[in-house]
Amino acid sequence: MQQAFEAKHPRLDTSLPSIRHFQELIRNRKLVQIEISSGQSLEGVLAWQDNHYLALREPMGESLLLINRESVVLVRSLR
Repeated sequence: MQQAFEAKHPRLDTSLPSIRHFQELIRNRKLVQIEISSGQSLEGVLAWQDNHYLALREPMGESLLLINRESVVLVRSLR
């Protein structure tokens, strides 16, 4: 019997066009602008994605910003 803490999370559905586009942005290290629901605009390079978050590395930043996917309003490639 599987324990509750061992429950598997749904896999990232790579058949979705949006997921494939994010993967392309990550693979090509494209500079992007992300607007979130609070109106804040962030720029950087996407490092990775999962079912709940996008990881954004700001141009001069060494750490990652984790952005909840549900708060994203717009993603735009800048180059």
